[in-house]
Amino acid sequence: MGRLIYATTTTLDGFVDDAGEATEPDRELHEHFNRMQERLVLDVYGRRMWETMRYWQDPPAEDLEVPYVHEYAQAWQDTDRVVVSRTLTTLDAPRTTLWPELDVDRLRALAAEADGDVSVGGPTLAGAALRAGLVDEVSAYVGPRVAGAGSRRFVPEGLPLELRLRETERFASGVVALVYDVVGGGTR
Repeated sequence: MGRLIYATTTTLDGFVDDAGEATEPDRELHEHFNRMQERLVLDVYGRRMWETMRYWQDPPAEDLEVPYVHEYAQAWQDTDRVVVSRTLTTLDAPRTTLWPELDVDRLRALAAEADGDVSVGGPTLAGAALRAGLVDEVSAYVGPRVAGAGSRRFVPEGLPLELRLRETERFASGVVALVYDVVGGGTR
């Protein structure tokens, strides 16, 4: 039985899309994300997150010269994906399935039958999964920045969740990982 996880980088004030100023992970953080990606059997993305992550489908050769970047690309390419989008009609990507809308029952079944972790990416899609009570783990990689504004918050406004801190990790870059088990909230 798999667990459904939502992990994202965020500024200290909770913005995940801080006016287009995404933080590039350093080697230590990238290698951490490599290990996380290797444990996943399925990534579920909304359209905007898919547009960001599809870079890993065929990154430029010069980017792959960095060993830890190459390792992440390989792990990502070896993972199945679902893209949830009302605006996309086709996808030209291996191991990738298109859903026209989020089917929470289907996602619940996929996670339950998975022999590894399933990730849900993007604040809108993750918010819907959180509201439906499907998410087992929430991880915030809090960067040493205050954005002051942005287009999305890490967790949707008005969604109460009861979380239990399971793990913390501090990185030399100033990023702190906070890993929580979801113990209540949504429609659990």
